[in-house]
Amino acid sequence: MFNFHQASNGVVLANGHRGYSSKYPENTLLAFEGARQAGMSSIELDVHMTLDEKMVVIHDYRIDRVSDGSGYVANMTLDELRTYDFGVSASSKEGKAAIPLLDDIFNWAIRLDMGLVVEIKQRSRLDRFIERFSELVNTRTGIIERMQLLGFNHVLLNQIKDRVPGLKIQTVSLERYKNQLEAILGSGADCVCLEYEHTHIDDLKAYKQAGLGVRLYLNSGKLGLDTLEYYRFKFGHDVRSEILFWIKEGLVDMVSHDDVLYVKRLIEDAGLKCA
Repeated sequence: MFNFHQASNGVVLANGHRGYSSKYPENTLLAFEGARQAGMSSIELDVHMTLDEKMVVIHDYRIDRVSDGSGYVANMTLDELRTYDFGVSASSKEGKAAIPLLDDIFNWAIRLDMGLVVEIKQRSRLDRFIERFSELVNTRTGIIERMQLLGFNHVLLNQIKDRVPGLKIQTVSLERYKNQLEAILGSGADCVCLEYEHTHIDDLKAYKQAGLGVRLYLNSGKLGLDTLEYYRFKFGHDVRSEILFWIKEGLVDMVSHDDVLYVKRLIEDAGLKCA
């Protein structure tokens, strides 16, 4: 079984957001393999269902931003999607890239012992999505033990969890509620995904005391600044030292970012081992 939560043992995962997407085209095998070859043991990816009910790896509802085509994933068949190049979203010269089938990435992860954080982006035909996704996961031997299902729609996550014995879910929390831990546990979470501005050390401690995993997602930098420089500019204080303290205290199991080497340096600066 893949272990996503190793902070108590001094290990933090540098989780490639859409793979090594600062260097390679996001959500492609190039980006996933790039993260693995950079020494990372897990990636995050996104999934949609096509018109012919195939599970494909892509973030947006439309393909325009990341391909040389145009249109909605939900309105295209897999064969139609495969006529386009999905290698246009990065500056690397790696050549063309096909949109990945989720099942192919499952096979890749099993073969190479990689952990997967799979985020559901589906908004339409949810009953069919639940049925088809659950069927795929239940029939792919060895994948449940190395994946966490991620999403903003906690109802949808639990509808799938009810159909897939042993599946772990990771709920996104982009607010800080009055009873934060109660809200997260009420969504059946095994792990919680947070962004910096909605994170408080008291909540991190409560998550860990409750046995939850914690994944911290760091946005890309802006205005010519790297991520933590931009956070300091935006919030007006030393965010880097704050996050390093959280990591040192064993309160964060995964740090997710487009640039896996940036995260690797951050984890090592905190004095922990990066995986």
